[in-house]
Amino acid sequence: MSAQTGREKDLPDGGKTGALIRALDWSKTSLGPISAWPSHLKVTVSLILPAQAQIVLFWGPEFVALYNDAYAPTIGNKHPEALGRPARENWAELWDDLEPLLRRVLETGETVFAKDRPFYIERHGYPENVHFDISYSPVRDDAGKVDGVLCIVSETTERVIAQERQRLLLRETNHRLKNLFAMVDAMITLSVRSARTPQEFAQALRGRLAALLRAKELVRPGIIGTEQAASERTTVDALVRTILQPYDDDRFRERISVTGPDVSVGAKAVTSLALALHESATNAVKYGALSEPDGGIRIKWETHGGDFRLEWEETGGPAIVVAPNARGFGSLLAERSIISQLGGKIEYDWQRNGLKLRLTVPLNRLSV
Repeated sequence: MSAQTGREKDLPDGGKTGALIRALDWSKTSLGPISAWPSHLKVTVSLILPAQAQIVLFWGPEFVALYNDAYAPTIGNKHPEALGRPARENWAELWDDLEPLLRRVLETGETVFAKDRPFYIERHGYPENVHFDISYSPVRDDAGKVDGVLCIVSETTERVIAQERQRLLLRETNHRLKNLFAMVDAMITLSVRSARTPQEFAQALRGRLAALLRAKELVRPGIIGTEQAASERTTVDALVRTILQPYDDDRFRERISVTGPDVSVGAKAVTSLALALHESATNAVKYGALSEPDGGIRIKWETHGGDFRLEWEETGGPAIVVAPNARGFGSLLAERSIISQLGGKIEYDWQRNGLKLRLTVPLNRLSV
């Protein structure tokens, strides 16, 4: 009888991974030839191979890896090199996290279970943060000694990301509703100051609400994680004026100064920049210069080298005695849009007479 025939009798077919296991020269591994494997190892592998669940078995003190077809895609390009090798060799980037879990099962005999457990892995040539439902159980011999760790897993990365997006959207919706009430209140105050008749008040308020809607349309695509499909381009000047138009009153030109060269903003970048400007305007209405009748904002921008630089300076608002030690959710979203999406930065200078904000974005990212 050939060695290959012996292997085929010891283990079931088990698909492509089963064929790889049977073809492997196990005599060169710490497990030895399949014919010499202990019965509980053969039985466990025989159960794993035809299973539709994602299962990997780590055997012995080296945690030699054996797994089935269902599991192979979860480790990407680590397969098939990981098959029959000590886990430390192919799970090196997460070994500090994985080894304690495996040793806990091997040394104590307890089962480790977790839902949506995070792992860091490099399985497709780049780093990933992934999530799995896991159940790590001991495999014992007839005397009760634990010789291996049976890991039944199910990747939940897409579900976790979807749930996080839902949570973010819910927080964002709540945040926007609060800001919307604050902005409408501010617009009512501005309209009352400049209106001489109820008709003028109604007309001014309708105009500001319409302008607010246009500004929200610029921000909305970035909030929900999509981009504008159209290829139209706008300018920084048009964007700034659209964001600030809801606060236009008879003293608008005295209170708000907008200056800068003609700088193009691409369809993708417009949502991120609009979000940052929108948050600054909202905070100015709620807490800063636009919350006081005599407050003002000076907005200017320039290009320098390969960068776009914008400065937002508030004066005449409530005195700032101590700089805020915590940032609101809206400010965090604005920072994420500039830093993560546009590769830029935001600097806050909390001066006593008002906030001075500096925003820098690479021009090649702003024009996309």
